[in-house]
Amino acid sequence: MKKLFASLFLVVFCFAFIGCATIKVGGNAQLAPTSSVGEKIASKRCWFALWGLVPLGDNTTDSMVPANSKVRFETKMTTVDFLLGLIVGGLTLQTKTVEVYQTK
Repeated sequence: MKKLFASLFLVVFCFAFIGCATIKVGGNAQLAPTSSVGEKIASKRCWFALWGLVPLGDNTTDSMVPANSKVRFETKMTTVDFLLGLIVGGLTLQTKTVEVYQTK
């Protein structure tokens, strides 16, 4: 009975954090509000294991952000991310696309 309870707790714990993919925003820039309009200057695909719990590789935006500028970030699941999820989803892999927009 204890094994069943422990297994059930582990499954519930994992499902509670599915999709918690974290993108680390950094650099010497000022964040703009989501309502601001800007020009897309960079895009990056980040890979995660266990449906977003563990980042695979570099998930920071430091190299994408120009110094001393005002930027807005968007994290989304694009069509390519969806298709990759269909292919590698059984391996618990997930992708997210980060886009950086420079505003005025």
